[in-house]
Amino acid sequence: MHKQFYHFANFLLGLTAFCALLSSLLLIWHPLIVQAGEFTAWFVVTSLISLTTTIFLLRYYYYKRFMLVFAGAIISILAHLCSSLVVVIILVNRELIAYYMPSQIIYLGVTILYVISLSFSVAGKRFWLKLAGLYGLLIGLPVIIVLIYGQPQPQHIQLNIIGQWVMVAASFTPVLFIMNFIDELKSPDTIKTVRETGGISLVVLGVVMLLFVGYAGIGIKTPINWENRNFESAEKLYHLMEGRTFVNNKGDTLFYRILKPLNYDPHKKYPLVVSLPYGGQPGTDKIRQTEGAVAAELLTTDENRKKYPAFIFVPNCPAGSGWGGVPNYPSVDTLVYKAIEALDTAFSIDVKRRYVTGLSRGGYGSWHFICTRPDLFAAAIPISGAEDPKFAPRIINVAVWAFHGALDKNVPVSGSRNMIKAMQQAGGHPKYTEYPKQGHGIWYPVSITPGLWDWLFAQKRS
Repeated sequence: MHKQFYHFANFLLGLTAFCALLSSLLLIWHPLIVQAGEFTAWFVVTSLISLTTTIFLLRYYYYKRFMLVFAGAIISILAHLCSSLVVVIILVNRELIAYYMPSQIIYLGVTILYVISLSFSVAGKRFWLKLAGLYGLLIGLPVIIVLIYGQPQPQHIQLNIIGQWVMVAASFTPVLFIMNFIDELKSPDTIKTVRETGGISLVVLGVVMLLFVGYAGIGIKTPINWENRNFESAEKLYHLMEGRTFVNNKGDTLFYRILKPLNYDPHKKYPLVVSLPYGGQPGTDKIRQTEGAVAAELLTTDENRKKYPAFIFVPNCPAGSGWGGVPNYPSVDTLVYKAIEALDTAFSIDVKRRYVTGLSRGGYGSWHFICTRPDLFAAAIPISGAEDPKFAPRIINVAVWAFHGALDKNVPVSGSRNMIKAMQQAGGHPKYTEYPKQGHGIWYPVSITPGLWDWLFAQKRS
């Protein structure tokens, strides 16, 4: 084969390793980057680079008559295309989520068969190919275990961390193929003709990739900055509120924070606002667990505490749990209800003026709380959430003002639309605001909605 081929293949292999390593480290350090629109473009481009690299390997396998490895690589390419398509659809419109895990397991299973063929076929006579196969097998088996058993349950958190670093290790696999091609370059069978067009192609591709990495980096920086600002807001709220603990008769514990009304008078009755945060990771970080309690952040300002005297209640969401409403996901909803009821004996709370609100996971929880305990709440403001419409008849007497962005990629707008429609059909009169050009992050326009908070504090359960 031409020397040019090996140089170009090594360039692609190096680029593949670099992209894989960068992606793995970014996902470990800043999981929020998946919410950046540029991440989808980054994923598509890096997947295409990986596929192109494998196609170059196919040419090499065919030339060397490594036909078993050649067949395995073709099947691996097809599985890679299918799994990548599923990921892109999920990133773009949050559909096909149920197919993510099966597609990844199938792709990884096929890839393991491919790397086995590298070690235990005629290709295994080449030292670096045999080592690449064994290394791939060593990496692939733990990843399959993580994919099957590493779901976001508390007992599997450590396994998830291991899995993340296994993926970092996997990014070094192309280096072994580079070493193989360096050996091939020393072979007397290698034709030493180097075409100028090959060098030009490498330069052009390298410049394009550098420009793209810079573009993606700018986009990725946005959600990282957003995450830092969220933490600062959560930290301020954390120190403002009082930390308390509720333990039920089974010994289950709920940590929460509460803020009394300004100039609290125990002889008066005050409403209670339950602000559900979308935080919860990691489970040992109490500040992070209050992150995303957006209504609490707004209602605890000096101005609003004077205007709307109320108890503000922010429960902590344990890692691997939610507030309910998300299918097949653990919930601490019942524990929160008991803690809310226990507050009636500790403070002077108007039980007919309990309200619940939240964004994203908190939006799911807001719908879920009123659907499971409509007797507990007078009103709800679910933001970017959803619930099963079959529960709508239960909440026709609960005042609801829901909000959603029509372009939401995290929680499809159909979640709110379907609940509102079901409530109306059941005889309810919910309010609904939809932002036609907004996505998931709609808190700011919601927070400045004229009359929203006056409406909320005017609601009273009959």
